[in-house]
Amino acid sequence: MKRTLPLLAGLVAASAVTFAMTREAHALGPVDLEVGALAGVGTTPSNLPAGAVNPLGFGLGARGGVDVFGFYGGVKLMYYFGGSSGGFSDHSLSEGVDLGYNIKLAILTLRPMVGLGNFTITESAGGASTNTGTFYVEPGVTALVSLGLIYVGADVNALLLTSLPQPTGGNGMDTALTIHGQVGLKF
Repeated sequence: MKRTLPLLAGLVAASAVTFAMTREAHALGPVDLEVGALAGVGTTPSNLPAGAVNPLGFGLGARGGVDVFGFYGGVKLMYYFGGSSGGFSDHSLSEGVDLGYNIKLAILTLRPMVGLGNFTITESAGGASTNTGTFYVEPGVTALVSLGLIYVGADVNALLLTSLPQPTGGNGMDTALTIHGQVGLKF
């Protein structure tokens, strides 16, 4: 009994120190996995003539990615419903990869990043439709708030469309602003 009491006291003290110094647990080690849904809007690309139908507008999408030691890599799919006017309609789809770096401030994560991929506009008029695809670059910043397994956030980006046909007949760079809200799970 005399030996058991000090052993038990030492075990209780060691347990108390262990629980007092708890850290955030990661099921995958220093790797975080994120999956989420997006909803947002995009402005009319810069080189479209006044009154032209916006191929962006409101959109819905999904994203997933991995954070390894602060470096983020992921995939994103975004469908924009576009608009219509006088029997003419546009909508668009972007599919690509996102690369960034996480800056963690307690429950807030700021992620400067850049998206790269394919952007396709579908134009419909008189029962016929045409698809025009181009490479896009989308630098921006994302802010995420972690609430346990759930995160909520928002991002703002400059969408650069590299070679869409221009109304003047030449090719050039179109720019638009995109803003999305997001919600998802972080493992």
